[in-house]
Amino acid sequence: MKSLVILGPAHPYRGGIASFNERLAEEFQRHEWKVTLITFTLQYPSFLFPGKDQLHQGDAPKSLNIVRKINSINPLSWFRTAAYIRNLNPNLLITHFWHPYLGPALGNIIRYSKTKNISIVHNLFPHERKIGDNLLIKYYLSNTDKYLALSKKVKNDLLSLVDSKNVSLSAHPVYDNYGEPIDKNEAIKKLNLNPDFKYILFFGLIRKYKGLDLLLDAFAKSVQENKKIKLLIAGEFYDQQNKYLEQIQNLQLEEQVIIHDHFIPNDEVKNYFSACELVAQTYHRATQSGIMQIAIQFQKPMLVTNVGGLSEMIQDNIHGYICEPKDTDIAKSINDYFNDSSKSKRFENNLLELKSKYSWKSFYDKLYAIHS
Repeated sequence: MKSLVILGPAHPYRGGIASFNERLAEEFQRHEWKVTLITFTLQYPSFLFPGKDQLHQGDAPKSLNIVRKINSINPLSWFRTAAYIRNLNPNLLITHFWHPYLGPALGNIIRYSKTKNISIVHNLFPHERKIGDNLLIKYYLSNTDKYLALSKKVKNDLLSLVDSKNVSLSAHPVYDNYGEPIDKNEAIKKLNLNPDFKYILFFGLIRKYKGLDLLLDAFAKSVQENKKIKLLIAGEFYDQQNKYLEQIQNLQLEEQVIIHDHFIPNDEVKNYFSACELVAQTYHRATQSGIMQIAIQFQKPMLVTNVGGLSEMIQDNIHGYICEPKDTDIAKSINDYFNDSSKSKRFENNLLELKSKYSWKSFYDKLYAIHS
């Protein structure tokens, strides 16, 4: 049996990359690999973490072997982790890269593990760049054998720093680990929403670059024409919440906007996507987004801005809308969707095809081809 070590966030750490990591481990196990998932004892010091809590409160996945070893600020733990990997002697080491801060820790572990490795690159350059980022990124990349980018934007970023022969591309697979859709009325009831309205969902961590401000401006224009829609914002604020509350008040949207300002546990994700009509990702800038992969799983039409890699996976007026990052263009698309009752079913049917196209099996096949 072949063996694999995956290096990155996993239970008890929460968030999109942790979910990705665990689902990836499950896929390799389905293909009869022995998988060890190595995660952090400390991922970010509290003063660097913008949210309330880094840890998941639920139980660890029983099917996965998760080992906590990496302290991101303790070099001794890096060398101990590398020695642990050498002792396991796996056929392959897969790491994840998404932030320069972790470049030294992960780069050293890769270097001293002396194991054939592939890096899955979620983001190369951070959304909020700082002095020294490029040095940390280059150090990490210098220790990696192969790179798999999750969007064309990230691939192009990689090509500016590494040899093209080592860079591959594969779209982020669909998140099928949040369950299946439930009845819309049941989901609305579970979330204590008014069933007389239709809902636009803005989901996930709220950060400045994700463009909630842009969506609020657009939504204010849309509700003038569509009185029976509401905006549901679900996620923890990593940006100043008060400025959005002031914007909502200034736009007189207090009755049309609902905020669930906390991290959404995995077992509740299906409620939000089942309750909504449209998923909005009005980013100012982006690489790729796991939110889109959840929307595809639940066959929910999307409204995305034409930035970064967001427009790579869907087609305009086929799976939803690709808009310019302008409130007028976003509002026009929202109104088009809610004024044409045929759009919902047509978009949902088209999204069904994407679920198989972006499967975890396809993603596994891509990684296996790179490994071979």
